[in-house]
Amino acid sequence: MTAAVTGSAKCPTYDSKEEVFKAVRKAVRLAGGLPNVKGKKVLIKPNLLSDAAPDKAVTTHPSVVWAVAKLVQDAGGIVTIADSPGAGILYTPRTLHKVYSKCGIEEVAKELGITLDYDVGFKECNFPDGVAMKHFTIINQAYNADVIISVCKLKTHMFAHFSGAVKNTFGVVPGLDKPVFHSRFPDFTDFAEMLVDLNELVQPDLVVMDAIVGMEGNGPQGGKPRNVGYILASKSVYGLDISAQTLVAMPPESIATTIAALRRGLVDEVTVAGDAICPIRDFLPPSTYRQEVRESWQKRNIYRRLQRVGKLYSPSPVINEKLCVGCGQCVRICPVKAAHISQGKASFDLTNCIRCYCCHEMCQYDAIIMKRPLVGELIHSFIR
Repeated sequence: MTAAVTGSAKCPTYDSKEEVFKAVRKAVRLAGGLPNVKGKKVLIKPNLLSDAAPDKAVTTHPSVVWAVAKLVQDAGGIVTIADSPGAGILYTPRTLHKVYSKCGIEEVAKELGITLDYDVGFKECNFPDGVAMKHFTIINQAYNADVIISVCKLKTHMFAHFSGAVKNTFGVVPGLDKPVFHSRFPDFTDFAEMLVDLNELVQPDLVVMDAIVGMEGNGPQGGKPRNVGYILASKSVYGLDISAQTLVAMPPESIATTIAALRRGLVDEVTVAGDAICPIRDFLPPSTYRQEVRESWQKRNIYRRLQRVGKLYSPSPVINEKLCVGCGQCVRICPVKAAHISQGKASFDLTNCIRCYCCHEMCQYDAIIMKRPLVGELIHSFIR
């Protein structure tokens, strides 16, 4: 049996960094404490999907990053804060500077005396034990670290349904390498197996989740902030995700990354130490989410057939031309070249679209909405 402990500490707001620090310290202590960091190079890897302001709930809040970094510094660790932002964003020093500035990371580094590393190099890593993927490219900061602490954000996700600890590790894959994975694994069941392979290669030593304010709805960028009021921590990325999925009333057995980890025996029993996790029953999942529950044979059979004709059922990207500024981010990110700019606005070739939702994920102008075709809406209303 592979057991995991999640440390849980209530924290209602970011208003006081000292209160955030106390909550982080409590959650980490209850999860078994910091790994040995004294004199070691410690990578703190937040979720920095894009250059969004902290109040958008798109990225890990800087107060939580500050608290984790201070905890590590107090224990004698040598801190580096780094991430490769979301797919479609160029991995360059200029881009990193913009993201770190807008997300509040530069201010954290300045206050704690941390020198931000703008190295955009990467290493090729073989992983012969991988189930879906046996070779990865990862950023130098992750490759060179003695200890990796993931500081993730509680969010929904159009493609993954849930974004937490396991998904946050995808940020060690550099920039434009990410769309390649979406092209190779258009079905998220396979993509989830790849994410678990990546986590088994990188093996974060500790994960802390910013669940003070999460994101619900059509995340990870286009959803809405939702007060949740927790800091969670664990030495198991899978155990932490199970606890967080329970917190937002998304059964773990309905999330592909958790299913993959359970199938491999990477986690079995999860216990929560500290403040009780009280599920938020009205937490809004993404529009692509469908909970796997006991259903009639007719519904199971219909859904099984839908897997073969997914384009009739799955939501497709549609442009709101009033909001689109023609920035081209969706074009850069699309792994199958289904997006293009015409007369200053984005448009999509839905015959090539693989419904990976990368375009929706990275649109900072909320100009891409997801709609099912009429047939899909009728089917969805029946099987829901």
